[in-house]
Amino acid sequence: MTQNPYAPPLAASGLAEPVVRKRWVGALLGFLVPPIGMLYVVRPVRALVYLAVAILLIPAGVLLGAKGIASAEWVMGLGGLAWRLAGGIDAFRLARAWKGSTLPWYSRAPALAGLFVAGLLAVGSIRAFVYEPFRIPSGSMQPTLRVGDHILVKKYAYGWNVPFTSRRIARFATPRRGEVAVFRHPDDPSLHYVMRVVALPGETITYAGKRLRIDGRDMPITRDGEEPPLERYREQLGDVSHGILLDPSAPTRLTPTSFEGRDACRYDDAGFACKVPAQRYFVMGDNRDNASDSRYWGFVPEDNFVGPAFLIWHSEREGRSGSSVQ
Repeated sequence: MTQNPYAPPLAASGLAEPVVRKRWVGALLGFLVPPIGMLYVVRPVRALVYLAVAILLIPAGVLLGAKGIASAEWVMGLGGLAWRLAGGIDAFRLARAWKGSTLPWYSRAPALAGLFVAGLLAVGSIRAFVYEPFRIPSGSMQPTLRVGDHILVKKYAYGWNVPFTSRRIARFATPRRGEVAVFRHPDDPSLHYVMRVVALPGETITYAGKRLRIDGRDMPITRDGEEPPLERYREQLGDVSHGILLDPSAPTRLTPTSFEGRDACRYDDAGFACKVPAQRYFVMGDNRDNASDSRYWGFVPEDNFVGPAFLIWHSEREGRSGSSVQ
């Protein structure tokens, strides 16, 4: 009969000896992944507590950042380090405290490995299908998004794609006018861009004298201050009111590249006019004279959209963390 590898050894008296949990293994697992470390030392309740603390660190960082008490990045960074240190010390201390004679299933090596892999898959699934963070690297969406803003995007809003591709496997909704959305660049799907959806499939967009018109209707703008050398305005884009920046010294004539659907556009000294093809969208940066957008490289296919941005969860600028994306 094969002996159970997890059964405790028999003492000389014939009684089972306690299974010993190695301190260094507990400390290592407790530091790397505290919930797994707690399971290794047979503390399932503590494992749940550590898991809950990890989940709460994110909203705590966002909330403290929004109130200006502390940077979200610092809260999550230092909080995460303290979480790991506490887990390592706790697991080291508890490794010798357990005196049971048989390991429960969740403390055995196969179960620990399986739970660790399941955790990685869960985190990956959240990023692939629910929420994904992005960092703003340029000023093309100022004043709405600033360099150093970290945004969250709803991956489930428009539909689900095969991970790392633009192939849509489930469709829930279509991008709406005025939304700030992340998408894969039409010419290089490995690049993620964030822009505002301006014109929808079948519409005619005109941008002349730095004024936007859709299907013959002007999108009203009002002066809203200055960010020298730029002028700041509020633009009413359908139901969405948002800020834009204009450079009065920038030329109105554009120099676009060759792109699919280019023959449906007309460019002149005043600006351009385009008819948006079916299942394509026209996007623009809010920093109108300092953005590389659909005016230059064309339309965005519907399946290239990743999702709308809805939250600045952290910002390198004071007072922006925790604010919504408008």
